[in-house]
Formats: sequence, C-alpha cells, structure tokens
Amino acid sequence: MNAGELESAVLWSAVVGNTIACVVSMFALVFRKKPERSLLALMLVSWLLHTLAIVLRWQRVGHLPVGNMFEMLSANVWGLMGAIVIGYWLLPRMRSFAALVLPIVVLVMGWMMLPPWEEATLPPSYNTIWLFIHIGFIKLFLGSAVVALGLGGIVMLRRLRFGQERFSGLSKDEMIDATAYRCMALALIFDTLGIVAGSIWAHSAWGRYWSWDRLEVWSLLTWLSIGLMLHVRASYKTSPLINALLVAATFVLAFFTFFGIPFVSRALHQGMF
Repeated sequence: MNAGELESAVLWSAVVGNTIACVVSMFALVFRKKPERSLLALMLVSWLLHTLAIVLRWQRVGHLPVGNMFEMLSANVWGLMGAIVIGYWLLPRMRSFAALVLPIVVLVMGWMMLPPWEEATLPPSYNTIWLFIHIGFIKLFLGSAVVALGLGGIVMLRRLRFGQERFSGLSKDEMIDATAYRCMALALIFDTLGIVAGSIWAHSAWGRYWSWDRLEVWSLLTWLSIGLMLHVRASYKTSPLINALLVAATFVLAFFTFFGIPFVSRALHQGMF
C-alpha cells in the first residue's frame, strides 16, 4: 500500500466513523437513549483518523493541503467535527446538540467526496505563517458557530413544542441560550482575529490589506451580522427563541460565505494566483 492508498483508506475510515456517529446521535435523540461515552469515543476516533489523513496528505504533497475544493472541504469538515467533539465533551447537559448539527457535517462530507482527490500546488503567496494563523482562527470561528447553532436548535425545537420529552433532561432554555451566546461571542473573537491575520497575509503577499473581493466582502458582512446579533441580545434582552433564530440566521450567512463564495469565485481572493 503506497502513501496515497493509505491516506485514502484512513480518510474513508473517518468518513464512515462520522456517518455512524451521526446515525447514533439521531437514534439516541429519537429513542431517548444515552450512548454518550460510546458516541464521544466514536467521534474522537473518527476525528483523529481524519487528522491522520490530513497529516499523510500534507507529508505526501509537501504543503498545507488547502489548494483545491476537496482539500478545503476536508479541512472544514475536520474543523467542524473537532468543535463538535469539544462541545460534546464540555457540555454534558446539552449533548443533544450534536444530533442537530452532525447531519450538516455529513452533508458537507458527502460534498467533499464528489470532486477529484487530486493534488494541488500552492502559489508562493501561501508560503507564510500568517496563512496558518488565518485558517486556524477561521476554523475556530466556524466551530464555535456550529456549536451555537446546535444549542439554538434545542431551544427552537423546545419552544415550538416539538420533541419536548426528548430534550426534557437537558439544561433549561435560559442556560442553553447563555451558552450559545458565549459560543457566538467566541465566534466573533475568532472571526475578528482571522480577518486581521488574513489582512496581514494579504499585505505581505500582494501589498494591500483589503481588496474588496467577494470573499472579503461576505466575510465582513458575516462579522457585522455576528456583532449585530450579540448587540441585539445584550441590549434588548430578547427571548431564547429569538436569540436562537438570530444564531441560525447568522450561521446560514457564515455557511454561505465560507462554503459557497470560495467555490463560485475564480479564486479565493483576487490576485491569489
């Protein structure tokens, strides 16, 4: 088995593990089971396998694997799953959130499997530590947002009187809402740091901090929407349901920004190649 075949086998194992974790989490929610330790172990092992697959590809191609659609989607799936694992571990009384967001990860994972798994070369502008910092903070931002989305989903389903019995053993809506608020506050911090790091990278690569290309404009809109959502909650003391809806709307915008715009533009940023 050569390096490419080993990477493929490891990645497929991670894909299967994530899919099983999604099914188990939804089964546990519907039938009110609590395989929490088993599910956490399964998600952690799957995430570690995905980490190994990325490391193997990195070693094989000789650079950070973020050069084409497959590699970017793989990195995003890895970041989202890492955040879900951490959230599942740190929030024992809110763990049902995983069943609401794992299907999103599985859908993105299915999308990841569609494009060719071919290798990609990176332009010289990628050869900087600021790229690693920029990507790292954006992954932390998306991870914080997806956990907040799952928590908001619990509140929405409860308030709409759908499956109240299945969420009866969880924390009260007010506590879940407060936790989602903290996650979104972290998302704003990480997004801010990601934008700043990206601007420094842009200046070192192309001599400008900002160029108003599609991704930069939509990133700014996403950042403003998070700030507006946090401001509305803090200033107007809105209900947990309204807050959950605002979190969902913000996540939709962020998802479109980082999973839509990069794949309809000719390049991630103007002047990249």
